[in-house]
Amino acid sequence: MEKTAPARTNDLAQDRYTSKEHWDSYFTEYRPKKVETVFFAEIFEKHLQPDQSKTILEVGCAGGEYLCYAAKKFGYAPFGIDYSDEIQKTTDLFVFNGMPKPALYQGDFFGWQPNRTFDVVFSIGFIEHFEDTRTVLKKHLDLLAPGGKLIITLPHFAHLQYLFHWLIDRENLRVHNTQMMRLPAIRRALEGLPARLDHLDYYQTFGFWTERKTWNSWQKFVKWGIEIFGKVMWKLLGFRRSNLLFSPHIVLVATKQLITLPPK
Repeated sequence: MEKTAPARTNDLAQDRYTSKEHWDSYFTEYRPKKVETVFFAEIFEKHLQPDQSKTILEVGCAGGEYLCYAAKKFGYAPFGIDYSDEIQKTTDLFVFNGMPKPALYQGDFFGWQPNRTFDVVFSIGFIEHFEDTRTVLKKHLDLLAPGGKLIITLPHFAHLQYLFHWLIDRENLRVHNTQMMRLPAIRRALEGLPARLDHLDYYQTFGFWTERKTWNSWQKFVKWGIEIFGKVMWKLLGFRRSNLLFSPHIVLVATKQLITLPPK
């Protein structure tokens, strides 16, 4: 595993909602497991094809389940960047799954200059932890080869989902940029960048997730009410009806273009 040079203190990394210590703590208890599929597998399988000559980079790769899945499923050579000390657990996961070790880089994403590009660049729950969405998207695209695929997923904590989290999960709101969790905001952030938008939509009908481990009586009652609401929506709408009110995720897929598109 290679360590990158630290980012400058006045660079693009300043306006972030989380710290390195946050992610070190988040992955402390993570243990490797067999990886056969992942939550967003259908997105990857729709937009990617097996090709052992290609490379794939995960931005924010600590844990590594998506990177391991992609290497297994599509045969891509895996690369990852993360500034958490827990990045070693990504290597542990690959070894546990009988896979060759990935090429990993520990350091700040915004200060990383690998002097190469990748055929696929993806991140899962990464871009929403920063204030400047456009800058984060541009950095992803800078690392992507022309014609390559960009895949980004993020939670949707806006609209009615914001109310649910505000009631019982405000700690989670504080480490996310909820203002960018809207499709128009993401489209605006992409304007003028060298990307053809292939897909941008909310994902699934309903879901509610939180990192909270303990609940008081009021929080348990509200959580129960949210879960009942979700079950009713699933019954009425099915599991796959994307909507701006209470879909739990947003998915973005784009193709790197050779020229910069003029803003619409």
